[in-house]
Amino acid sequence: MDDPAPDPGPGAETSARREPRTRLVLVVAGTLVLVGLLLAWVDQQARSREDRDLAACGDQAYAAAVRADQVLGSMAEYIRPSLAVRTGLWDLMSGAAERARPGIDAALARCRDVEVLGLHRTHVRERAAYVDYLAARAAQLDAIEADGRAAGESDPDLGRLREAAFGDRP
Repeated sequence: MDDPAPDPGPGAETSARREPRTRLVLVVAGTLVLVGLLLAWVDQQARSREDRDLAACGDQAYAAAVRADQVLGSMAEYIRPSLAVRTGLWDLMSGAAERARPGIDAALARCRDVEVLGLHRTHVRERAAYVDYLAARAAQLDAIEADGRAAGESDPDLGRLREAAFGDRP
C-alpha cells in the first residue's frame, strides 16, 4: 500500500506565496539601484560638460573684461580729463569703447550659449553671474560709444557684478 504524502502543514502554503513576493521585491530593488546608478552617471557627465563649458565661458569673459579695461584705461590715461576739455578728445574714448566691444560681445554670446541643468544650482548662478556682468559691461560700452564722457561715470553695480562673476581675480 502506498503511503499518502505527508501533510505539508499550514506554514508550507504561506512559504510558497512568500517566495514570488521576495523575488519581486529583489527584482524591483535591483532595478531601482541600477536606475539610480545610471542617473548618477548621467548627472556626472552633465556636470562635467557644464564645468568645461563654464570654465571656457569664464576664461573668455575674464579675458574680454581685462582687454576692455586695458583699452579704456590706456585711452583715459592718454587723454586725461584735463585734456578732454578740448573738442573731440572724448571721441577717442568712444573709439576705444568700440574697439573693446567685440570681445565683450563674443564672450557674452558664448556664455549665453552655455546650457546648464536647472537642478545644478551652482552652475546656474555661475552662468548668470557671467551673463549679467557681460551684459552690463556691453551696456556701459554702448554708453561710452554714444558719448565718450560716459567713461568718466562710475557704475557701482558693474563693480558688484564683476565681483560676483570673477571673485578675487585681479
